[in-house]
Amino acid sequence: MDEKLTLHYYSRALLMDALAPLLQKSSDGRCLSVLSGGVHGPYAGYGEDPDLSKSYSLTKAANLAGFYNDIAADALSGTYPGVSFVHACPGFVATAWGTEMPTAIKALVRLLQKLGRSKEDAGEYLFRCLYHDDFKGGGFYIANEYGDSSAKLTNLHAKAKDEVWAHTRQILSRF
Repeated sequence: MDEKLTLHYYSRALLMDALAPLLQKSSDGRCLSVLSGGVHGPYAGYGEDPDLSKSYSLTKAANLAGFYNDIAADALSGTYPGVSFVHACPGFVATAWGTEMPTAIKALVRLLQKLGRSKEDAGEYLFRCLYHDDFKGGGFYIANEYGDSSAKLTNLHAKAKDEVWAHTRQILSRF
């Protein structure tokens, strides 16, 4: 399995699935996955190449991870009523990302990061998803960089949901 997809999708789906029964026992269970909610593109190759083993690219991996995170949160919200599953996008945040890049690119990244919000501000905005009534009562939500609910799903979401979730369940059954 690809390391990027494992970190950005499969591990998140496994963790959400493992914690969901415990969250369902609480009075207001919520699960927040912070990646690219509402800003990623659809991954049209979900049927022919569900794990990118045939046609890998960073763009496809990024879109797949976001697209599949939406689907996992949506599928789990149907399995665990009463638990709220939120996929959020943090926006442009000044982090340590890019430290392993060549010096020239690293310098450019550091310069651009001055335009991003702080990790602390991003965390405060997204923490809203875990306490605000907008996300209460169960269901699937997309949250923007301000922690507000937004209904931005890709045009393939409904069509791909069952097939992608079946693929995910097959992968997760190994663990």
